[in-house]
Amino acid sequence: AHRLDVSLHARGGVAARHLPHGIIGQAFASTEPRHGRVDEYPASGTFRTSAMAEGAIEGEAAMYEVAAPHTTTFRFSRFEAAEAAEGQPSLR
Repeated sequence: AHRLDVSLHARGGVAARHLPHGIIGQAFASTEPRHGRVDEYPASGTFRTSAMAEGAIEGEAAMYEVAAPHTTTFRFSRFEAAEAAEGQPSLR
């Protein structure tokens, strides 16, 4: 079994907040931190996640599933949306 731990940090100005896209994009859509449900991973053995970003994203994780590889359309997609004006609220 393999495990991959990832950490992301925002760089730059507010422009990245205008078009948040997907689960990771929503994490940077607000200047306030988003804290959702998290799993407690064991030091060894197998584990199945159950948290799925609940509380930190709009809707449920299944709403972010796309129909095929390279598809950008899903319920909260902003991929091809017009950029919000300065000060206009984004997803949250």
